[in-house]
Amino acid sequence: MGHNLGEIIYVNYLGAEGIPFADFEVIARPIAVVDMRQMYDRLARLSRDGVADAEFKGDFIFIKGDDHKVVEMLHEKSAFIGPEGEIMRLNVNEHLNIMRALFYKAFFRYAEKRGFRPFRGRKGDKRKKLLPLNISSESLTKQELFVMINNDLALYRGLYIMLEIFDDGSAVLWVDLYSPIVKLSEQRPLSPREAKMLGLKDIYTSFIPSPSKRFELTKKLLSILCTDSRLNIEFSDRYSISFSCNLSTIKTT
Repeated sequence: MGHNLGEIIYVNYLGAEGIPFADFEVIARPIAVVDMRQMYDRLARLSRDGVADAEFKGDFIFIKGDDHKVVEMLHEKSAFIGPEGEIMRLNVNEHLNIMRALFYKAFFRYAEKRGFRPFRGRKGDKRKKLLPLNISSESLTKQELFVMINNDLALYRGLYIMLEIFDDGSAVLWVDLYSPIVKLSEQRPLSPREAKMLGLKDIYTSFIPSPSKRFELTKKLLSILCTDSRLNIEFSDRYSISFSCNLSTIKTT
């Protein structure tokens, strides 16, 4: 699709420094899962605590962090894990989903420390959602990132994020504005269906920003998430990936 001459295009991604996924190592251990739900609950706890970021696929569990703690937490109750771990370098062709899953675990731990709460996208949507639910509404209101609708409903400005990894190991983090209506008593965004049933479609529509305003609000959210215009995501094994937080615009000629 073409663009009009002189049109400003908003570039909504953060570029990773270097080629961070070209040398992306994990500890791989064979695993036989006993209780899938319990296993994922425990892996989520280990990641939140910064002990280990781990993801399961097939007959192996892939770990960045303290693999012995993973074995200790899971063994016999949630899964049987092999006694020896092997250092493995993941590659994009075979392990793309594992790489993404491990990154999101590290990213969410970082974002939660900044006052954001992650939410899963709808089925089939590869984007993740972040809302600044643990930042004071007064501070957010001043930045136009929060609008009270009634005693139990408010519009929040948050972020969609999606990691894209290329064949050579380079990566970008796509970011875009996410603007749901949140039920405050339950601290969760309403689904589009719920908002429609509550007669909030017109209210929601009135808060849809122009492209330039959308870009401005996205930058405000990134300024909360980033430090000195950088987003540095550290895994539990201390490996880190840095992104530049400077969004840019392109003027067509």
